[in-house]
Amino acid sequence: MKTVQLAIRDSEYAQSLRDSLLRDGTHRVYLVDQPDMRIDGVVVIDGNQLDNPTPCGEQPERLVVITSKGSDSLSRLWNAGIRHVVFEGDSPNTAQLAITAAELRLPNSGPKASRVSGPPNEKHHTGPRPTLPVLDPTPRCQRRRFASSYKYAFRGF
Repeated sequence: MKTVQLAIRDSEYAQSLRDSLLRDGTHRVYLVDQPDMRIDGVVVIDGNQLDNPTPCGEQPERLVVITSKGSDSLSRLWNAGIRHVVFEGDSPNTAQLAITAAELRLPNSGPKASRVSGPPNEKHHTGPRPTLPVLDPTPRCQRRRFASSYKYAFRGF
C-alpha cells in the first residue's frame, strides 16, 4: 500500500484529494499539519509552507508542491530538486497525477510497510481492505467439444 501525507491548508481540497486517492484502494492517506519525513511515500505540501525546502530537501523526489500560478518560487523549487508542482486551482485529479508521477520516481521499497506506522498527529487513514473468498470457482481452462447437429453435404455446382 502506498503512503501519502497531505500537509495542505485548504481542507476542502485536501479532503477531495484524499477521497480520490482512497477510491483506487492502493493508498494510505494521512492529513497532517507537518509532514513526517521518516514515513515512506509521497508528501504533498503547500508552496507557501515551504519557505525553506531544506527540512524536506533530503528527498525532494518525494514532494508534490502546490503553489500559486505565476509564482517566482518555481525556479527556487526546481533548484531544490522538486520536480512535481501543481498550481492552486488545479483539480484534485491533476494533483493525483502528480502524486502518481512522484511515486514512480521513488525507489521500489517492495511489499514492506512504512518504516513508521503513521504520524503522531494523524487525522485520517485507511484501514485494511477485507478479502473476499472465492466461492465455487470454475476451471478457467476447460475444453469443450460442440457436436454439430447439422450435417452438410456438398452436391457440387
